Amino acid sequence: MSTHSTSRWTMAAVRRFDIIYAQRRNSFMVAWWSASFPGFGHLLMYKNTTGVLLTLSEVIINSLANINLAMVYSFSGNFAMAKQVLRPEWLFGYMFIYFFAIWDSYRCSIEANKHYELAMLENGRIPIHLMRSTGIQFLEKKRPLIAAYCSFLFPGLGQLYNKHIWLGFYGIFWWWIYLTFSHFYEALMALILGHNRMVVSILNPQWLMFMPSVLGGAMYHSYTSSIEQNRLFRITQRQFLTDYYEKARIASMNGTEMNSPLWMIGTFEHCTELEQALSMLEHSGIHPSRIRPVLMDAHADKSLSIVDQRFDRTAKSVEIGFASATACSVLGISLGFILEWGPIIWGLIYGFGGFLLGFGIGLLIKSKHSLPHQKHKLPEVTVLVQYLNEEEAALIHETFWRYKATTVGRIDRQHANPAL
Repeated sequence: MSTHSTSRWTMAAVRRFDIIYAQRRNSFMVAWWSASFPGFGHLLMYKNTTGVLLTLSEVIINSLANINLAMVYSFSGNFAMAKQVLRPEWLFGYMFIYFFAIWDSYRCSIEANKHYELAMLENGRIPIHLMRSTGIQFLEKKRPLIAAYCSFLFPGLGQLYNKHIWLGFYGIFWWWIYLTFSHFYEALMALILGHNRMVVSILNPQWLMFMPSVLGGAMYHSYTSSIEQNRLFRITQRQFLTDYYEKARIASMNGTEMNSPLWMIGTFEHCTELEQALSMLEHSGIHPSRIRPVLMDAHADKSLSIVDQRFDRTAKSVEIGFASATACSVLGISLGFILEWGPIIWGLIYGFGGFLLGFGIGLLIKSKHSLPHQKHKLPEVTVLVQYLNEEEAALIHETFWRYKATTVGRIDRQHANPAL
């Protein structure tokens, strides 16, 4: 199956080593991540070539100009040393690239949001499966917190979990570089063994200061990518159910079976098991014209699907928390070089405190697109299947429960028409 859509505005594409998609982003959040680490804002919008080159330039020029080292001295109050270590022949060029990355990512995100809206309105069909000699790629539901946790353990793993293969291994490679040149593991071992005073002398602040932004950016990217893939999975499944079963209904011109009031009803979340259940029923002899999927709306405001696909306040708060944790951990690491517990402990304390601060601010921010709290399992599809006898009713009932139905019920002749 080709990964190209016939639509003018393509919503997503499945590639050999990646899954890319149009996604609405908060332009200010994109600009923030570019400020945190030039190139990250572009990677969030899947402008991967530009993003990778900007991240490379950030590491190279920042190191030549000693900018991270100067930041450590500045945050710890040693301004004289900060001026001394900076190399102006590299600093001025770095500033041009730095502010360009922020401006360009902000500008591109605004334009990308317009393209996203057009793609949503066009409602083009999205290929979700690709088989090549290099492997199998397919769209599936993800767990955002699991993705973020994988990135926390080792940046790049969350991207691999979301099937961004190139970006994942790119992140893994550079995280090893940061660990090696910052001597983080050696310092962590000294900390565990109780040699607190050795930690500062072991760590290399120039390379250590890259790590909070990379860690926070990787967690943010993997978390939001998982949410987006879940949204796309929901869209593609609704498109399939609408197209396939509506065609089957129209093709069935008999109509005698459809007048029978015998129905089994099951409610489901959007998941692969839903399609498995329907396929199993068809394989067991139930014609598609006897199956009626009803797509349920989780909210009344139709514009939310276009305006902001991540309208959930908890998800927004987590995103703000990642950004706040990154900024605070940089400050904590810098102060840790002059405080007793050292950069690692203070970096963790400030990072955790920053996350809680950002998360709390996110909960306090009221958006016109926010919704009331809903249960974790909310039926998104109601499936009505016509049965002709008790044997079929038992088959449908058992199949629904086997493939993770949320609820199952039935309408027989007695309930449908008490006069019968």
